[in-house]
Amino acid sequence: MKKMIFSAVALVAFSFAGMANEVKEKKVETKTENKKVEKIKVKTNCAIAYLEDFERLENLGLTFEAAGAIAFHNYQKCTGTN
Repeated sequence: MKKMIFSAVALVAFSFAGMANEVKEKKVETKTENKKVEKIKVKTNCAIAYLEDFERLENLGLTFEAAGAIAFHNYQKCTGTN
């Protein structure tokens, strides 16, 4: 039963990923010894982050519902819909 619900939640998460381009880019500047600045683009795929959060929280011992709620909250923050 848990696997079916997880599959349904994952399906919803990936359907959101297909409908919107929610890959966020964050520019990070690093300074080296030569005072040369390197710009690195960090991409975040919110759907993958949701699934990783969910699995990590459930492995920590949270219930399915609690892990899903926290992971979905983080997903909304990532996409900017919260």
